[in-house]
Amino acid sequence: MPAETHQHGRLGDRDEILVLLSVLLGDGGPMPEDANLAELGIDDEPALWDLWAAVREEFGERSLGPDEGAEVLDPAMTLETAAAAMAELLDRGRVAGPGPSCWPWPG
Repeated sequence: MPAETHQHGRLGDRDEILVLLSVLLGDGGPMPEDANLAELGIDDEPALWDLWAAVREEFGERSLGPDEGAEVLDPAMTLETAAAAMAELLDRGRVAGPGPSCWPWPG
């Protein structure tokens, strides 16, 4: 079994992330995609970082350092826009490979 730092996360596209955001921020029912993060209680920087950390954890993202990504998020973003931004960040992290804050890859 590879160490956790050497595992690759599964792909998380916009739709999967949107479902996850709905689960994390909703009350069990469908969430309107045009609801913004602030309306759902994600209205400051610490809340944005916590939300991003939850998405990264769910999709097993290890190539981005813990301080990378949430700076592009904004409480005024809609769920749909935030999900698309997060999907792009996850994809960009996978393409770039491990950053300086990650363990070196074997090889």
